[in-house]
Amino acid sequence: MNLSFETIQSEDYHQVDQLVAAAFTPAQASAGTESNLVRRLRSTYDYQPSLEIVAKPAIDQVVGHGLLSPVTVRGNRHTTTILALASLAVDPAWQGQAIGSQLLSELESRARLAGFSAVSVVGDMNFFGSRGYVMAEDFSIHNSLAVPMGSHLIKPLTAGALAHVGGMLEYPTSFK
Repeated sequence: MNLSFETIQSEDYHQVDQLVAAAFTPAQASAGTESNLVRRLRSTYDYQPSLEIVAKPAIDQVVGHGLLSPVTVRGNRHTTTILALASLAVDPAWQGQAIGSQLLSELESRARLAGFSAVSVVGDMNFFGSRGYVMAEDFSIHNSLAVPMGSHLIKPLTAGALAHVGGMLEYPTSFK
């Protein structure tokens, strides 16, 4: 399998909407609004196209999508901007081929190069834990949204990146 991982282009948007909807349909935790969230995040002032990628086996076919969006960790004496994984989706027909892991790895590399210190995700510990994510509470980072116990995870992108960063993770209104 030969895939390219590319920065999203406007001509990919329609396929990404369909892919995200299809990938999240079977998820019990899904409210079916993930495609709307992706579109809202693209319209924010701090959207960074280089942090939204697609996986393609061919120039006109999208089989995977990932998007990172800036969020704030607000502590008593500081404010730190990190990234939240807003969507990680693989076409159901292409799942089980490590495409999600490859998308995540590419997004983390791009985030590191852009100077971000960490990636936060609300997700499955079985999937994300095996990729270096730990409970956000381990860094005294708490989620401002009501999320299932044990699903708020975080990964520092460099050693010591989250030292002294603890606080409340706040999402922009586009997440709500």
